[in-house]
Amino acid sequence: MDSKIKVLIIEDNADLSEMFKTAFDAKGYEAEISPNGMDGITRAAQWRPDVILLDIMMPQMNGYEVLSALKNNTSLPTKVVISSNLEQEQDAKKALDMGADMYLKKSEHTPFETVEKVAELMSRGK
Repeated sequence: MDSKIKVLIIEDNADLSEMFKTAFDAKGYEAEISPNGMDGITRAAQWRPDVILLDIMMPQMNGYEVLSALKNNTSLPTKVVISSNLEQEQDAKKALDMGADMYLKKSEHTPFETVEKVAELMSRGK
């Protein structure tokens, strides 16, 4: 049985996605990348990740819309960590009020620090 924690990275910046994937893989997670919100929702429904690392500012469908779609699908008990460059306190509050489990500012965390934050979240349970 494969007991690796599955992480879906929904991020439109390909370089950043690869850095996050490399960091998660290095720490023993099974990570996949989704380049946009629509693909991310489809991939989440099919792959059923344990946690989703979600960007807010994306074309077509922003992270809030993705978060809303994920949280309204009760068959997906996935934890959601927002990783965004939005610096306003109300952005974090909105995401958390909508059901995100954590809000991280990209500028304040390296990919490896982000992995550590996700590890803390997963070890706490909920």
